[in-house]
Amino acid sequence: MEAWILLSAAVLLGGLLWTARLMKRSGAFGIRDTANSKPVRQHPYGLNPIIWLFIAMFVIFLGIIAIVWLQGR
Repeated sequence: MEAWILLSAAVLLGGLLWTARLMKRSGAFGIRDTANSKPVRQHPYGLNPIIWLFIAMFVIFLGIIAIVWLQGR
């Protein structure tokens, strides 16, 4: 396995943990904004753009791993 794949995984995991730590430190865990629309109140995590960013990064990371793995076969 190449080092850049491990480095990418470490950056992705580190960013996720860093975001969670910042949210916990700022008191954002469990606090909901009352000015949000009904769909956002019903899905507070599903409509969060930061979570979608991490999901997109994870999918791209898995795609890179799949490409590298298939080229090595």
